[in-house]
Amino acid sequence: YILRINSKELKINRREFFDALGAENICCNVHYIPVYYFPYYEKQGYHKGLCPNAEALYEEMISLPLYYAMTDKDCDDVINAVKKIAEYYKK
Repeated sequence: YILRINSKELKINRREFFDALGAENICCNVHYIPVYYFPYYEKQGYHKGLCPNAEALYEEMISLPLYYAMTDKDCDDVINAVKKIAEYYKK
């Protein structure tokens, strides 16, 4: 499940939110890296700045765990951790 970290609302960036979730035992991930960030495409001449909207979203998004074997308690743990971090870092 995608979560967008709104820097206008929170005093925390994506990396810090990611780390805070890890401290709460919630394993998240970063997805949707702009393809041209990969070395192969850099060598082909693609460069950062090509798609500023995609790059801005990439800097604000993390993926929360969401899979078929999650229990209701697992879901509650994720929700509670996100709420706790968001509340703590609210501007």
